[in-house]
Amino acid sequence: MKKETKYLIALILITVAFVGLAAWTIYESIPKIYNYGKIRVIGVEVYANENLTQTLERIDWGMLDPGENRTHLCWIKNIGNDAQKLIMWTEAWNPVNASDWITLSWDYTDSWIPANASIPVAFTLSVDLNIQGVINFSFDIWVKGVH
Repeated sequence: MKKETKYLIALILITVAFVGLAAWTIYESIPKIYNYGKIRVIGVEVYANENLTQTLERIDWGMLDPGENRTHLCWIKNIGNDAQKLIMWTEAWNPVNASDWITLSWDYTDSWIPANASIPVAFTLSVDLNIQGVINFSFDIWVKGVH
């Protein structure tokens, strides 16, 4: 192989490595958001699996990018004596202003859940594309069975 060809190959490899490192550095500089939601319940239980063997006490959303949505599926069981509907709300945001940029929704359709029955529910966390000043946060997710 000619000396010039070896130099050209070496130059290409160095350039590719440099571009890859630059791309990785830019990606890592984009703010990532780490979050978890602690689950609190009244009249229901929340499970991580369909067999209702793993109680779900918190949802670890992992690292999120601005503008990203992440969904977590769980099962909610009515432990009351009568059929119930569900309500959900959030509170205890830390930091407090995180709720200005981050929202939690679910796909529950306001249906009645018989006593001792369970339904799958998907929680979706949405991070505003223009989020500012929030890097790590936590909040409580309340789920309550009502008549």
